[in-house]
Amino acid sequence: MRKLSFRFGLVAALFAAGGPVSHAQPTAYPNRPIRFIVPYSIGGTSDLLARLVGAKLTEELGQQFVVDNRGGGGSTLGTALAAAANPDGYTIIVNNVGLAVNETLQLERSYDALKDLAPIALIGITPHVLMVNNAMPVKSVADFVALAKSQPGKIAFGSGGNGSSTHVSVVLLQKMAKIQLLHVPYKGGGPAVRDAIAGHVQFTLSPIPTIFGHLKAGRLRALGVSSAKRSPTLPELPTIAESGVPGYEFSTWFGLLAPAGTPKAIITRLNQATVKGLNASDLREKLQSQGVDPQPTTPAEFGKLLRSEIKRWREVIEWAGITKQ
Repeated sequence: MRKLSFRFGLVAALFAAGGPVSHAQPTAYPNRPIRFIVPYSIGGTSDLLARLVGAKLTEELGQQFVVDNRGGGGSTLGTALAAAANPDGYTIIVNNVGLAVNETLQLERSYDALKDLAPIALIGITPHVLMVNNAMPVKSVADFVALAKSQPGKIAFGSGGNGSSTHVSVVLLQKMAKIQLLHVPYKGGGPAVRDAIAGHVQFTLSPIPTIFGHLKAGRLRALGVSSAKRSPTLPELPTIAESGVPGYEFSTWFGLLAPAGTPKAIITRLNQATVKGLNASDLREKLQSQGVDPQPTTPAEFGKLLRSEIKRWREVIEWAGITKQ
């Protein structure tokens, strides 16, 4: 009887002391590398931002952010992978305005952006630049519009995929300039720019980070910037609005998301690391030098933007008659 009492007493003591029979405490997040999905191919703006921001998050959180390019389907393939991933904080995705566009345009996608993804933070915004192949006989936006009107449906442009920002920005240009152009979709902005340089397509309307190096190297000719005001990165370049298409304005936003159901504490941790990183002078300067204006937000603020952008682009798509190709 004494031995039995002693055993019960020992077990009770172990419980009280938090000994071997107690539950293990959860390991602090993160404790292993994090998969960073880019739903576009290597070389585009989303890819560039993922690598810059991922390097900073690696520094802030002490675990490697491994970029995983999954282009195709106008970004829906990579986005579907992120939406279906385990919501444990070890998969995130960088996406852009194309995420909002696809809610109307890509009806066969396997996810719902508002239900299956959790906003983490906005990264920033950037205008696009109308860039033509150097063999094109145009020197201004006005020249470009005149040439397009003389050759309806024959001047081809490359985009990062159907419904991508590089697609809808040109659709808006067509509508406002009253011109017809030929769309050639790629799996990302990088390949579209490379084919514009090679002359397989005649132009692209791409974010500044995608074309900045090519512009400086003279591989393409810049005609105009898509923002309402001239870009501080390219102050000598006129806006599309002032140089041929009055009222035209377009900019792309980029943000981070996780699978829906990711614990709030992890979303908060990722948001705090992102905001801190974007406010750091080294990352801000790198982004600004590429034409990106850092604009960190809370998850709620980014979610509000996403909802408003889905509504905005639904109206634009219906107005312009854009259909899935």
